[in-house]
Amino acid sequence: MTITTRAGKGSELTHAELDTNFIDLRDGVDMMIPRDAGKGIKVDSQGTPTFPWHDLLGPLYSHYGEPNAAQSALFIGTIPAIQFHAENKEAHVNFHIPHDYVPGTDLYIHVHWAHNSATVTGGSVTWSFEYTYAKGFDQAAFNTPKTLSITQDASTTQYQHMVAETSMSVSGGSGTQLDTAEIETDSVIQCRLYLNSNDITDSVTQPWPFAFFVDIHYQSATVGTKNKAPDFHGA
Repeated sequence: MTITTRAGKGSELTHAELDTNFIDLRDGVDMMIPRDAGKGIKVDSQGTPTFPWHDLLGPLYSHYGEPNAAQSALFIGTIPAIQFHAENKEAHVNFHIPHDYVPGTDLYIHVHWAHNSATVTGGSVTWSFEYTYAKGFDQAAFNTPKTLSITQDASTTQYQHMVAETSMSVSGGSGTQLDTAEIETDSVIQCRLYLNSNDITDSVTQPWPFAFFVDIHYQSATVGTKNKAPDFHGA
């Protein structure tokens, strides 16, 4: 199916051509996008179009029984969550870079967290992410782990959903961040989340925070790669 157009401005389609176009639009046509890296679907047609943001979802798991494992505890009602009940308690998450990732765009890691105290007066929580990265398909070994930290003020509202985010990759990399140019589809990030410091202040007792997810914000081309293995965008 092909949509018929006219090169000359103001040139009319025949009734038959117009009818065919409407039928094709109704029934669907194949949308062809260049296979090259950095090609895809952007948002904001009225402003500055850019690739949309997606989440790499990271449910946490804890190795219960290990000395530093965060523990399951009641968060609200009879619903439990992973509570970091002392500094340096930890949980873990793995990420897989998807085929719709736009090469050359930065990653942002963030933790979803909350506390369940009704008497918090202020203070903050510092979360740390220790992580290692490697490309897939026998291209690389996992690198020496890097550690990122982020401090966020605690809410004085009981059960308030907080999101603490920091940059995980930059151009050229750093001592704590990946080099954005190295990030590729089908690579893996292994991550350890731990409570670096609990500085929440409370009028009654010391509350300990809960964490629900560690996710990565990434920019998506909204389409996958042509190939399922390197070269992902090649012929």
